[in-house]
Amino acid sequence: MDTVLAVYIFACVLVLSALVYHVGSRRKAIQHLRGPTCPSVLLGHEFELRSQRTAGDLEMAWQKLYGNTFRISGCFAQDILMTSDPKAIQHILRNSGYRYPKTKDIVHVWELAVGKSVVAAAGSIHQRQRKILGPAFSSSQLKNYATAFKATGIELCRKIRELVDGGTVEVNMLQWAGRAALDNIGLASLEYKFGALDGKSSEMADLIRRSFTSLSNMSPTPLVVLAPALWRFLPESMLSILERISTPESKIFEQFNTVARKTACETIKNAPRDGSKKLVTLLATASDKDLLDKDEILSQLATFTLAAEDTVASAISWTLYELSRCPKYQARVREEIVCLVDYENMPLLNAAINETLRLHPLMFTFSRYAAENDVIPLSEPITTRVGETWNEIPVEKGQMVMISAYTYNRLPDVWGEDSDNWNPERFFQERSGVSVGLHANLLNFSEHCH
Repeated sequence: MDTVLAVYIFACVLVLSALVYHVGSRRKAIQHLRGPTCPSVLLGHEFELRSQRTAGDLEMAWQKLYGNTFRISGCFAQDILMTSDPKAIQHILRNSGYRYPKTKDIVHVWELAVGKSVVAAAGSIHQRQRKILGPAFSSSQLKNYATAFKATGIELCRKIRELVDGGTVEVNMLQWAGRAALDNIGLASLEYKFGALDGKSSEMADLIRRSFTSLSNMSPTPLVVLAPALWRFLPESMLSILERISTPESKIFEQFNTVARKTACETIKNAPRDGSKKLVTLLATASDKDLLDKDEILSQLATFTLAAEDTVASAISWTLYELSRCPKYQARVREEIVCLVDYENMPLLNAAINETLRLHPLMFTFSRYAAENDVIPLSEPITTRVGETWNEIPVEKGQMVMISAYTYNRLPDVWGEDSDNWNPERFFQERSGVSVGLHANLLNFSEHCH
């Protein structure tokens, strides 16, 4: 039999199995909610969400039509509860412990990229890993990183000045900020010299750059959307078969995981056992005491290397972009930096960073599912398709919930009538209401308890 035909038949069997399994377990509780019409039984709205020209536009359009909480369709006609309601988010991410874990497709992607790290773990495993990693991110330890961060910042400025003095007209700040972030995490936490700012060849640094370039240039296809979604529906006994299905995205993640673990092995082997609270020392000590197994340790290092490069580079680039559009704030922030005493005494810089994180979150949505039957409270009542008013939503075990961080971060009720504009001074104002975020009430970081 032709190989291509065999693959298609195999894929069809999986899809049909998912549909049969799903039809027998449809969630009835949220079918009364309003929401956009399902455009495709197979792809639902998930392909549209992945194909947006500007991320977040679709969620904002839906929010204006249906309010903060509504129903959308997932792959295989799955009913998904989408919300940006503050009280609902607080309940799901902060008040429910591990009752709303990540969906299996999200966990699978994380495990492909970085292994069984803290971002993929749940329950007691997640608690154990966080307890070991916690000291590396205490306020006292973060201050100890300042010297390394300052040195990297000075070197970054020198490199950019050399480019400008040499006649360069345009500077790719996302690229340079990414190099600086990689050097920072290497020096401050891993005792590893990537040499990214100096342009040194590093297998890890080169792969991260290639991976991000490939992913950003990759147009989503139905297969890329459907393959991960199957993980949400098929029983555990069939998931091992799914691992044989490879997509362009999964190949990139697997390649990164391989190289990251190789770098992590070298890092742990040479890590100092001096009792410091640096991440690499904590992990090396945990290894010596068998508090974490080898796979867990290598996965943590891969996670923080990837996260530091991506999140920091994005935040720096967007902050510089917004400051370039607001000369008055640019001048005031520069004055604060010139008069630097310590980070806490730079309120406008802090506010500018927070405002940038609010308008330009790296993650636009967070996917969770109800591990048990529950009732989700709402800040804002909703009107159902039959005209009923609900102040809370009953959800059944297995119900998928998609939290829109992008929409929440722009809610006028939370951030003011100018919530679509970049205005750092909003963080100097006292605000009441439901608290959903650990940092500045922002929903950029979902990792509260899981």
